[in-house]
Amino acid sequence: MKTIILLAAAYLIISANATLAQTNQPPNNPAYYVEGTTINRAYFAYIKPDSIKEIHVIKKDDEHPNGAIYISLKNPDYLKSMLADKLLSIKDILRLKGIAVRKNQSLVYVWDGKLLTDTSNVRVPESYLRSVRLTPAVNMPYFKTALPNTSVVTIFTGVKDGKIMIRGGETSR
Repeated sequence: MKTIILLAAAYLIISANATLAQTNQPPNNPAYYVEGTTINRAYFAYIKPDSIKEIHVIKKDDEHPNGAIYISLKNPDYLKSMLADKLLSIKDILRLKGIAVRKNQSLVYVWDGKLLTDTSNVRVPESYLRSVRLTPAVNMPYFKTALPNTSVVTIFTGVKDGKIMIRGGETSR
């Protein structure tokens, strides 16, 4: 249990530093286009590699100072189905599941059994979401005394083939 407390404390410190670092950096991401449609960068991670026909990269031009990535798909209808599945942020997930968080409450996120240390860019298609649970510190013996204003948000996701994508990294269930 000491390990969990240390992990939680480290998470709180790391997340505070990550938030500060992110606010001081200018956005320098390229523009993303699929079949000529501008898409959110988060959708890019969910495009299955075997569905891609061609990729064209522009490093920099007058219209795209940070570059652009153009993708053509083998089946253009794949884009419609992908965009129909709404991407959810952590806040969206909590709102969707009716989980209210107090202002002064610290949260530790566990995503499919793994500690999530950076929630700022996490997006998951709504169809991948399976369950969400909030466990307050009062229900955990060691957290109750060590981190009384902390709760654990446990999020479970999944897809038909047993794989999910978190910020572009594939993980197996």
